[in-house]
Amino acid sequence: MYNTVSTINVGTPGLGKDMSGSRKRWRKIAIVAGSFTLILALLMLSPFKTTFLDGLMLEANAHINDLLKSQDSFLASMPEAINGVTSTDFVPILVSHSEYSDPLDAWFERSQTEALLVQKKGQIVYERYSEDADRGKNINGMSMAKNIIALMIGIAIDEGKIQSENDSVSHYIPEIDSPAGRELTIRDLLRHTSGIQSTSTDLSSTLKGKELVTPLSKISFNGDRGFRYDNINYHLLNLILTEIYQQPLNHLIEEKLWHPLQLEDAAIINSTGYCCLFATARSWLGIGNLYLRQSNTIVPHHWIEKMINDRVTPERFFVQATGESVGNSYGYHIYSGLPTLPETFWIEGMGLQLIMINPNTQTVIVRLGGIPSKFNITSNRSDATLIEPLLKVLAQ
Repeated sequence: MYNTVSTINVGTPGLGKDMSGSRKRWRKIAIVAGSFTLILALLMLSPFKTTFLDGLMLEANAHINDLLKSQDSFLASMPEAINGVTSTDFVPILVSHSEYSDPLDAWFERSQTEALLVQKKGQIVYERYSEDADRGKNINGMSMAKNIIALMIGIAIDEGKIQSENDSVSHYIPEIDSPAGRELTIRDLLRHTSGIQSTSTDLSSTLKGKELVTPLSKISFNGDRGFRYDNINYHLLNLILTEIYQQPLNHLIEEKLWHPLQLEDAAIINSTGYCCLFATARSWLGIGNLYLRQSNTIVPHHWIEKMINDRVTPERFFVQATGESVGNSYGYHIYSGLPTLPETFWIEGMGLQLIMINPNTQTVIVRLGGIPSKFNITSNRSDATLIEPLLKVLAQ
């Protein structure tokens, strides 16, 4: 969900939780807080394949993801149901016997992965889950929810609810005024080029199911109009969608995407727009397939192309999948920039939630889980990249 350390926020524990569970959570927080005091020393003593700052960012993402990954996280409100298809004939493939099995099994064990699915040319060739993943539904997709919002904007344009991504935001949210001579558009929100200056209290409030603390009329867009990743951009897109359709986000997703695609039951925190969709790996696969099928009638292909290609390449922007801050590109929550696989693009959420797509090899990979701490010496944190086996599968 977060791509810079400055956007990390810690909220207040929710009420009604059992005391033993509360003690465990606070013990976990204490461990995280204590470990951060050692991270700098760890980074200095252990050589990173990335820069010092990138290594610190990855370690922060690992710990914050652990606190937010479940549906009952005390940092956020409970998600609302997205009703879908309930699968009655699902047989999990714990170990898929194929050419990919051995390297992916080994990586699964070392990478804190909880759900991993590989599709080649329309066929699932590898699928594996941890015992408590509920096929991925127990895992927070984090910022992958932004991609769903961007898809929904395209659907709204196709239905005539929005004229274009170049429409003024104030047309849909009248309380918001653009700075003089700097019209604020939907496209600016999609690409994080709005110049927004948000606060951590706004993030905390929306994660907990509440409205922004800052009144809409007081939100500043006077910052640099260059790329600056800010979650509240996508919260405002969520407000636009729910205003024009007069429905909560979970109902909109259910009607516009989940039912047409025949995806499985899911849940989302309605008040965010930037985070927290809990869905099975096969449901995320259905989203990934939208980017391969030009003939899909749910999201117009020209919008899919725009989401991929209308991108910015910031001078510095840390991306977990590349493990780097340089050379990464961002569309409408579509990432690209792998030097060895320039045709590959992906959807990413904090904790290395991934949908990776290579149109050339007709490959889609869904990965859900967490990031091992650098303290875990048996993990893949010392590998050249966190996803090296996935890159090989994508290329084949």
